[in-house]
Amino acid sequence: MLDRIRNLQIVCGAIALGLLLVNAVLLILLARGLTPVPIPKTVSIVLFAAGVALLVAAPAVKGAVYKRADAEGIQGDLGKVFAAYRKATLIAFALREAGGLIGFVLSILTANPWWSRGLGGAAVIALALDWPRREHLGL
Repeated sequence: MLDRIRNLQIVCGAIALGLLLVNAVLLILLARGLTPVPIPKTVSIVLFAAGVALLVAAPAVKGAVYKRADAEGIQGDLGKVFAAYRKATLIAFALREAGGLIGFVLSILTANPWWSRGLGGAAVIALALDWPRREHLGL
């Protein structure tokens, strides 16, 4: 079981590292003189709201996925419990990564790194706080 948890941590680490890497790419692009694309302010606000919504929804979606698996009867079977935990965790991590990537897209469009720093930073913090641990499974 510890190997499975370690593998999940590696995948989650890759997701978190992806967010850090896009911010490094953003810094390179900005240093080379990235020019902003003229987009309406409402588009920026809608994209930002979508990114925040993804970050906020991730814990609820994770809980709902795990609860649905529990309703289907996973109690007692450690393999099923871990499979449900893995699925719920990966979905939550993907939602948070998507929120951070929306910040990256906004930064590319506006040539303003604060979109990516804000949404991406919040996503990385949320990923760190929800890091998969064996204690979450009661082991």
